[in-house]
Amino acid sequence: MRFFTALRTHAAVLALPVTGLFFAYVFFTTKGRISHFASLPWPAEAVSYAIHAPVPLAAAAAAGLAAVEATRLRALGVWEMGPARSALRVAVQPILVVVLTSATLIAGITAGTLLIVGVAPDVYVLHLFGMVLVLLTAHAAIGFLIGRRLHALYSAPLVSLAVFIGISYPLGTSSWWAHHVTGAVGLMAFGEAYSLPMTIAAVLPTVCLALALIVAIGPRRLRVGAVAVSLVIAGSGLLGAYGITREWTSFAPAANGLAPVSCEGGVPEVCMPAVGSGDLEGMQTALSGMTTKLRAKAIIAEIPTRITDITVSSTRRPDTAGKEWTLDLAAGSSDGVSWEDVAIAVVGMPCKNPDWNTLHYGTLWAARTMGVADDYLAWLTRESQSFRTGDSKEQLLAEMDRVSSLPLSEQQTWYVEQLRLSCEGGRTG
Repeated sequence: MRFFTALRTHAAVLALPVTGLFFAYVFFTTKGRISHFASLPWPAEAVSYAIHAPVPLAAAAAAGLAAVEATRLRALGVWEMGPARSALRVAVQPILVVVLTSATLIAGITAGTLLIVGVAPDVYVLHLFGMVLVLLTAHAAIGFLIGRRLHALYSAPLVSLAVFIGISYPLGTSSWWAHHVTGAVGLMAFGEAYSLPMTIAAVLPTVCLALALIVAIGPRRLRVGAVAVSLVIAGSGLLGAYGITREWTSFAPAANGLAPVSCEGGVPEVCMPAVGSGDLEGMQTALSGMTTKLRAKAIIAEIPTRITDITVSSTRRPDTAGKEWTLDLAAGSSDGVSWEDVAIAVVGMPCKNPDWNTLHYGTLWAARTMGVADDYLAWLTRESQSFRTGDSKEQLLAEMDRVSSLPLSEQQTWYVEQLRLSCEGGRTG
């Protein structure tokens, strides 16, 4: 059967209007969240989020539709044609059509996502799509082999359900290694992409399972030796993936630091992602002034030599210890920098369980020194439900005014005292 002739009668092609509408619905339900990535666009981050849910659905559809096509070919007597056509030649064409239709759905979601975010696909997106293509091919082969042996009336829904559950269910377990071996697409952060170990762990079990089924039930007759070899292949794939991922947490070791970085010299030097650096010179000037004031009042021990945005730092959390800081400067955010978060990071956690009402005094003092007291108070109003808990806004401001009138040495002593009191049960009055 010619390829284009087969397209007209293939189950995957006939089902494409239905599957296409369903995947369009899935895409548009996440469209609002996808648009948030436009403020600081990184193609792999946006695409990994967009296809995270559709990939298990596409794999399940590929397996089920391949099973339907295998049963249809058996009903047409194709498998009884003997040596006239090899089993491999018979299988390749219908599997290829299933993969192409399933991949088209994922490609459509990928293209829509990149269009919304406003970026072009890069090598990391192509890598991710290539991995998905391998997984879809393996699942289509699995479904085709099962559909060849068992009628699609019951094998197609069963294999589709098994594939969907097999990919999705482990994500809800506390066995972290299982999150990374089912083929589910992991969520990338800004500047991250799939590393080689992540890719191997994601595709190895599924590809080995497909190869095992080819060995076991691919031939016309089942053989004990072939079944034994297939068990070894399937087990080796799973064990190999487990060996790679057994020490991973819920977050796999992705390749990071891939986004271009722009830096503005001076003291401190400020580094941010090039795509969201904006007025980098203005940011450097602002942070230089803030750190100088903080040092003058002994809130910090030394002025940092470099401040790196958290999105391009190897330290994925705020860190103001030492000469190199990491801050969440909200690069690319339409709302600008959350300066209250900078003030909170500067003060940090003086102990494991501080008294927050007391710590607010020290943090507000740092924010006032930086010139962002209004930002911190606005945040505190939201977080404390308009000061219905803890000290009132008036109490905080009155204490700030009192301390501002003290000599510099007494201001420094007061700040240290606030940190100490926050660790010793709080202020007494």
